[in-house]
Amino acid sequence: MAVDEKELRALLDERAIVQLMHRYAHAMDYGDEAAWVDVFTPDAVFDVVESVGGRRIHREEGRGDLARYVAAYPKPPAFRKHVIVDPVVEVDGDEGRVEAYWILLHREQADGAPVLAAFGRSRDRVVRRDGEWRIAERYAEVEATTFPSVAAGGEHE
Repeated sequence: MAVDEKELRALLDERAIVQLMHRYAHAMDYGDEAAWVDVFTPDAVFDVVESVGGRRIHREEGRGDLARYVAAYPKPPAFRKHVIVDPVVEVDGDEGRVEAYWILLHREQADGAPVLAAFGRSRDRVVRRDGEWRIAERYAEVEATTFPSVAAGGEHE
């Protein structure tokens, strides 16, 4: 079987983009702030809204905003897990799009029990710069949450 270079490149790009999504989750969940900020381009936009009603929960623009956001994010032992589900990746040269579901689990502080905290959908525009894929725009929709403070605008994905 002959290897088609274009198809191989597309598979490698898709795999690298899926890895980018997983690096995002791992870095956020274990408090590796520098690694989390590094998955974004310097001018990236991270926008989180409620799916029903469209109320903005938070929005960051650029690495400075992103660094402040992740610095305030809960760290272990307040364990949280971002699970990326069913990513659909489309690549066109040095740009791509990813649409995926996400699930946020967290550890209940009183007894350590796991709780499904939220779920939703994300739509990302990714770009390849200097040979590395980065998130240029992340638009996340919160479709359901158990965090009462989301309704007040305090909790975040």
